[in-house]
This record gives sequence, structure tokens and C-alpha cells, in this order.
Amino acid sequence: MAILLDRVTQAGGQFTVPFVLLGLSVLFIVYSRTCRAQVPTLTELVPLYNTYQYLTDVGTFMDRVTETLNAHKSNLVKFRIGFRDAYIVTGPKNVQKVFGPPNVVDGNFIQLILMDKHWGMTKDEIGKFANDKSGRLKDPAPGKEGTPESHRYWLGHDRLYADFLTKRHFSDSLAASFYKLFSQRLDQQPLNEWRTVSLFDLLKTGMAEAAVVSLFGSKIIELNDGFTKAYWDFDHIAGTLVWGLPNWMRPGPVRKHTRLHEMTRKHIDSAWEHFNWDGPEAETDWEPHFGSRLSRETAKWLREKGMSNHAIAGHTLASLFGLNGNTVPVTAWALMEIIKDKDLFNAVRQDALPCFETNQETGERSVDAQELISSPLLQSIYVETMRLHVSFNVSREVLQDIEIDGVIVGKGSLLQSSSQIAHYEEDVWAVEGHPASEFFARRHIKYVSVEDDSGHLTKKEQFSMKGRPSSFFPYGGGYVMCPGRHFAKQEIIMAIATIVTKFDVDFVEWVNEDGTKSDRPAQDDKRYAGFIAMSPDREMKIRWARRH
Repeated sequence: MAILLDRVTQAGGQFTVPFVLLGLSVLFIVYSRTCRAQVPTLTELVPLYNTYQYLTDVGTFMDRVTETLNAHKSNLVKFRIGFRDAYIVTGPKNVQKVFGPPNVVDGNFIQLILMDKHWGMTKDEIGKFANDKSGRLKDPAPGKEGTPESHRYWLGHDRLYADFLTKRHFSDSLAASFYKLFSQRLDQQPLNEWRTVSLFDLLKTGMAEAAVVSLFGSKIIELNDGFTKAYWDFDHIAGTLVWGLPNWMRPGPVRKHTRLHEMTRKHIDSAWEHFNWDGPEAETDWEPHFGSRLSRETAKWLREKGMSNHAIAGHTLASLFGLNGNTVPVTAWALMEIIKDKDLFNAVRQDALPCFETNQETGERSVDAQELISSPLLQSIYVETMRLHVSFNVSREVLQDIEIDGVIVGKGSLLQSSSQIAHYEEDVWAVEGHPASEFFARRHIKYVSVEDDSGHLTKKEQFSMKGRPSSFFPYGGGYVMCPGRHFAKQEIIMAIATIVTKFDVDFVEWVNEDGTKSDRPAQDDKRYAGFIAMSPDREMKIRWARRH
């Protein structure tokens, strides 16, 4: 280096040295950055091994991804799906880029895959959405200002949920319907009589059916014997249908999908045949054929856009997966944690009871849903359970080269962020005495000082989520998120509170799928990894008795 500087100085004079040093510094920074930007690659035993495992065993695949990230102390890992480059991205700042604008990263492509694999739409029907480049916002994307309103399919579909689910009137109506139906099912249990039941199985029938009838009407179950079982048979394989192997290589899952689709088609055909669009029921919040206003308006909108009854029935099928695939397993996990801890059980009951009211004349019990879901403890339990048990890979297609953590991710690549990784980051979620890997009911509660009527300061619980949106994304993130997430939260919290206030409950034992006693508690069923909430792989046997 000294010889080099001496020769350069002789050639260019005394002012050359600072410039040379500056140039060498820049080269060193670029070289260092390039070294840091070498992204680790997921190893393959044989060609296309990663692709096959990703399509057939996401749980094991994600375990390998996590091991690779930790071994290399990296925020990215690269692999290939078929002949396409793909990246798993971690770290809050990097995840924000995955949630970036639609002109850089496209989230609609996964919706188009679902329209094919779950909805069963034709190429022409899918093409209506695929050719709509105007975006989901009120104002069309730059360069697409001339798109006719009638051709703005993404915006129109999103508006259905904004108008008929998110608005307070309709969300309260759905919550009231769910509570009434679920309570009626639970009230079939005798008063003050202890019985042994299987918790998860009970929720998979009573809770799931209450939600289905609330959203889609009673006819969908009345018309189809074995509907609930057919749904849960589909639930097991729904995720693998999205990315999985060709249909001819998986006839069993395809049959389960076809069976449920035939049931939803039977329901849609019947609803169109018997519903009176000119009668008062066209404006009601609920009726037995289509169910909720959201379901009815969605069917109407899809037909107006030229979609077949087969496609409309496919939309119902996909909505069923979104409706029950998260809510029932998450409720089961939350109740399992609450039932194991008597102090927590009593605290939840104490928080929930003031939200319920019994009519002295009719004896009918009602709930203030908004007050209930505002409970700091119940909100914290809800977030904590979602954090630990939802495994969802947010997927984007890269439309233009993007830099992430020093790595240039090329156009056409697949970009993913895994909630299963982000939700377990110690730096984000750990609190003293409670690592991110364990359930802690009050992780998302802070205590604030408030002045009571007498002027004394007291401590009050306040919900405060520990992580940021880029670290917590069980429903997706950015401009593509699950539109039913608000109702899902209501349903989960309401189901928890209803059981805890209606029943005295004791834990009995953990059992295996075949009914034999298990030597360990439930763990996440990795067959659901990457797509939705992971169900418990063990059942919890409980003793319960309904209270007055």
C-alpha cells in the first residue's frame, strides 16, 4: 500500500493522496457490502428437492429455513421453486419491503392461484381479475385512470367487505348471530351436571356450525348431510392444493375439494332458486338462504360480473377456509392455555362477565360484543395465541428489482415473509421471564396510572401489542390482508368468553388422535404450516358443568 501511494504521489502530486484514500475507502465499502450481501442458499440433496418439499411438507421445509437463517446469521435465505428464484425474508425493516407498493411487489398473484385451485374459476373468469391493473384503492393506479368502474374487479370485491362486514352495524349483527347460535348449542348441555368432552372436537362442530350459519345461512347445512365433516376433511388438505403437485398426483385431496365444492354449489343453486330479491328479505341482515348481507351481496356482485354459480360456490368454499381455518384452532389453543391455569381462567371470567346481560323477563342472555373485545386481557390472549400458532407465509411476486438487506432480489422472483419466524423473534417479543417461545397471557398488557373518583392513583390494565405490524402479520400485510379479520377476532374472543362464563371446567388429560392417552401436551400440527393456524396435534379432554 505504501509503495502504491508513493508512486501515485509522484505521478499526481500531494493532492492526489486524499483522493486515492477516498477511492480505496469506497472500494472497501463496496467490497464489504458485496461480501455481506452473499445470501445463503438452502441446500438440496438432489435437484428440485426443495421444490418437492415445499409443495408437500411446508412444516419441515420451514424448519430447514429457520436452521439456515440461524446458522448464517442472515435475514434472507434463497431457494428455488421449480425454475424460479425464491427468498424467505426476516427482520421488521425487511418485512416492510415485502409489504411494499403493488407496482414493486404483487400480492394479487396468490389470489389468482386461489381462484383456480380453490374457487374453480374458468380462465376467462380469472382473466377479469388478472387483467385489472387499476389496483385496490379508490383512485386507479398511475396510468390506469381510464379503467371503467365496472372493470375494477379488485376494488369492487374489497368494497363488499368494507361495506357489509367492517361497518359497525353489520359486524355487530354477525357477532350477535354467532353468539346466539353458539349459545344455543352450548345450552343443550344439562345444568350442574359434570360431563367429559373433547374440547377441540366440540369447537369443530358447535363453533364452526354457528359461524357457517351466521355467514352463509342455515340452508347450506340443511341441504348437505355431513357438511361439517366434509369441511374439516377439506381443511386438512386446503393448503397443499394451492402450491401442491398436479391433480393427477393427488387424487385424494382433489376428491375432498370436489365433494365440498359440490355441496357449496348445491347451496348456491338453491339460494338463487328460492330467494326473493324483490321481497323485504333483500335488505335484511340475515335470512336462511344466503345468510348474511355480506354473503348475499357477494353472490349478487359476482353474478353481475359474469361469474358462474360454480365460481360463486367456489368463493363460498374459499371463504369457509378463511372463516374456520383460523378461528376454531386459535380458540382451541386459547382455551387450552386458559383451562390449564385456574388463576387465568378466573381472571378471564371476571373480565368477561360484565359484558353479558340476562333479560329478567325472558331469561335470554345477550352480550355487548364491542365491550367484550375491548378487554385488555382477552385482547392480549387473542394476540398471543395468534402469534404462537398461526403459520402464514405472506407471498409477493417481484415486479422490479428490489434491494433487501444488501441483496438485489431480481424481477420475477418470489418473495415471502413467514409469520412462523417473525412471531418468535426474541428481540421483538420477549419480556422479562417470558421468552418469545412460550405463551404468556399478559405479554401485550401495560399498566397505566389513573385517578379514581376520590383522587387516588390506581394501576389499570391497557392493551398494548408488544410487536409492530411488520413483526405481527397472521392475516397478511400491506395492501393484501384477510378481509374477515375483524369478524374473526370477534368470533374468537366471543367463543372464549362464552365458554368460560357458562361453564366450570377441569382439565382431565391429553389424548392422541386415536383416543389413547398421550404422554405429552398438544403441539402445533406442522401439516398446516405456511398456510393458516396450526391445529393442536393432541386433543384436550375436559370435565365441565354448565352454570346457572
